Amino acid sequence: MRWVKASMLIASLVMLVGCGGFSSNPGVISQEDAVSDCGGFTTDGSPLFDYTGDYCAANVLHWQYDSATETLGLSDERILLNCCGEHSMKIEDQEGVYVITETDAPEDYAGGARCACMCVYDYTMEAVGVLEDLIQIKIIRNVTDSQDGPQVVFEGQLDLTEGAGHLVIDDTDVGPWCGEEY
Repeated sequence: MRWVKASMLIASLVMLVGCGGFSSNPGVISQEDAVSDCGGFTTDGSPLFDYTGDYCAANVLHWQYDSATETLGLSDERILLNCCGEHSMKIEDQEGVYVITETDAPEDYAGGARCACMCVYDYTMEAVGVLEDLIQIKIIRNVTDSQDGPQVVFEGQLDLTEGAGHLVIDDTDVGPWCGEEY
């Protein structure tokens, strides 16, 4: 009798998982991301976008959306960070807001030390599973060894029905550090 009850419980769980609607982490979206070397993708070409304009003049978020594949491409270009760091990017759906976290952490092999130079980096990502709509986004930059903690660098909307666009996140010209180590 115990065996029958256990079998029925297992069968019920298999049906629940097999029918969908179950996720151990519902906020995570399938993604592929890349971070440039110091100097950005301007010399090698971005995996997602061809940049036109004065690259050093502003931190710009470019985006494009493919409704057939529900894929949102993002390229956050010209982020000024310390040259010695491990960089990553992730996107999560947090209660209807797409939160993009860009992380800069000291390099493990350098004993957590930072360099005496600044570089510009580009963070790019393709996120699958984003529905075409007017979406809320929040970009958080987390420099893990900063006293200030994670900082919100942008909050706003993207109208994915437009297909593509860009917005200026920071219009501070970083010409002295742009493209070369300082």
